[in-house]
Amino acid sequence: MAMFVVDPSTGSFLASNRAAQALYGWSREEFQALSVSDLNQMQQSKVTEDLDQAVQLQRNYFEFSQRLKDGELREISMFSWPITEQGETVLMSVVLESRDAGRTYAVIDFNRLNLAFIFVLGILVATVLLLIFITFRRRRLVRELGRQHLLLRVMMDAIPDQIYFRRPDRQIVACNQAAAEFLGMPVEMIVGKSDRELFGQSEDSLLRQQVFGAIDERDNQVVQGEVTSPTGKKHTLEMFRAPVIDPSGKPFGTVSIWRDITDRRRNEERIEALAFYDPLTKLANRARAQEVLLDLLATHRQSKQHMALAIFDLDNFAAVNSIFGHNIGDALLRATGRRLSNTIEAGSFAARLSSDEFLVLLTELGDDRMTALQTAQERIDRLHEKLSQKAFVNSHHITPSTCVGAVLVGPEAESANDELRRADLAMHNAKAKGRGSVSWFHDDMVDQLVSRFDLETALERALQTNGFSIYLQPIINRNASGRHFEALLRLDHPERGVISPGDFIDVAESTGLIVPIGAWVLEEACKMLSEYPDLHLSVNVSVQQFLQEDFVDQLTALLERYDFAPNHLTLEMTESLMIANFEITLSQLMAIRDLKIRLSIDDFGTGYSALLYLKQLPLDELKIDQSFISGVPHDSNDTSLVELIITTAHHLGLVIVAEGVETPEQEEWLRRHGCESLQGFLFSRPQPIKHYLPSFH
Repeated sequence: MAMFVVDPSTGSFLASNRAAQALYGWSREEFQALSVSDLNQMQQSKVTEDLDQAVQLQRNYFEFSQRLKDGELREISMFSWPITEQGETVLMSVVLESRDAGRTYAVIDFNRLNLAFIFVLGILVATVLLLIFITFRRRRLVRELGRQHLLLRVMMDAIPDQIYFRRPDRQIVACNQAAAEFLGMPVEMIVGKSDRELFGQSEDSLLRQQVFGAIDERDNQVVQGEVTSPTGKKHTLEMFRAPVIDPSGKPFGTVSIWRDITDRRRNEERIEALAFYDPLTKLANRARAQEVLLDLLATHRQSKQHMALAIFDLDNFAAVNSIFGHNIGDALLRATGRRLSNTIEAGSFAARLSSDEFLVLLTELGDDRMTALQTAQERIDRLHEKLSQKAFVNSHHITPSTCVGAVLVGPEAESANDELRRADLAMHNAKAKGRGSVSWFHDDMVDQLVSRFDLETALERALQTNGFSIYLQPIINRNASGRHFEALLRLDHPERGVISPGDFIDVAESTGLIVPIGAWVLEEACKMLSEYPDLHLSVNVSVQQFLQEDFVDQLTALLERYDFAPNHLTLEMTESLMIANFEITLSQLMAIRDLKIRLSIDDFGTGYSALLYLKQLPLDELKIDQSFISGVPHDSNDTSLVELIITTAHHLGLVIVAEGVETPEQEEWLRRHGCESLQGFLFSRPQPIKHYLPSFH
């Protein structure tokens, strides 16, 4: 009896038995390519209607003519029942030829089948159901495999890492889209090719090692490095390779996963740079310097070599920021960093420790201490000289200077922090000596540091408790009217008594306290001038105080607050301040001169001694340093120099003041050679204000 299974949604044949194939003349495969419409001679709408009636059990018996394979049309009768399995419905159909149909109707009623036919039909139905189940199972598995394959493909292509699978014969059988982009060809062109076809022309050693390495190795391999793809692009890859083993334990191939870590490596380098390098100068920072120093201490301990640490501190860097702006200060720091990097020897190391402090590590100085010290001194002197050269920074000429603190480190040293602290102590000792000084660490510096901290504390306390006082020293000028004095600062220390500026001014300058101290001195001087109209006062102004952006505004405010003649106030500034910062100084001095305040260059001859600059500066007065006056009139060199200074100053229209006059012979010689004003112990030591101005309060 002919039987087949039909898909009611499409009308296609899903399965057929041999009787159906014999009746119609088509093979099983040919049946599966046909539909009900290919056999029936009815319109498609009628075919669809009959299929729907059969599915809905509205009708189960049909009579119509169908075409056989040889073209013959044959009248047939058909019983169709819907069968639902796992949510899908098909029609099981039993075909009776016309003669069988008439005989059947003679035996049974249209709606009732006899028991024998139902029994036979049940067997047939069970057989067909089994066939249908197998067919559906196969179709479901095929569809599921297709979905899984599609899902796997989508997932592999969504992974940004390159994925390759190779068989033991080294043929690529699968890869993803990332691999195709790396190789520069579609996936379809990659699959089926061997690794030598794909990578054989590459000259990248790491890539060749990963690709052509033994394929049957049991251990996983992970390597990192920069490789060049077949397209010529450079990548930093993390390359993982692992064998694939089948259930019997035999190698089935290898899977390779290549991850592009170019961005990650770049970010790691950026993080490392932020953590261990100064973004402004590109030098190592303090944290990195300590790591390097620890490593160098270990290697020098093994080789029994000496090394040296040197800390370079830019003098008056805060003033550069205040006058020029932080962009110029940053540019100066960058220039300093470049000078260090370009000057140090191979094997040495440079770092930026803080705002204006730089560290240099000098290595492999030898095993003999004295030889190592001499070599280190020569190298540090060379660096010191280089950093002190004039710098052209953003259209500004700046002549920086640095104080240097250094320590020689023997092979027995172990603590990086201890050596850095010793170098820092030496640097502070150098700053105490003055601008541009170099100091090597020695054990006494610890006591000096304690004393320095004591002074710093005393200065801070004096500002809060009015612990400063002003002493006056007369300036003798027989041709000038009024009383002339220089105002000299004193610190009233609770234990050490009255301390002169020579013992604390360096501490005040290094801590920045010199600015509020100088402002206090200026205010006190203006008070005295306002109370005594015949009084003339000279006041020393520090570098930091003078280079403040609002210094001229401060002077203007004092002139408005206190009523006195501005030309009764003389501001004394050092020669080195004026010459080293000439462009800034000139503009600042011109603004002060407009206020009618007198200007004096102090300690002339001890700094740059550049007479060429004198004619460009708006000065009123020149003070000859006492170190030259002490040799007058017996030292021919000092005498000749002082005479030259007096002649030059008079030619420029400047008043001359000689400091440190202590003998009548000096007074006589100076007056004979035209020195108008004299100051020194010959006339009077500095005295408290009350000594000369009893009524001042």
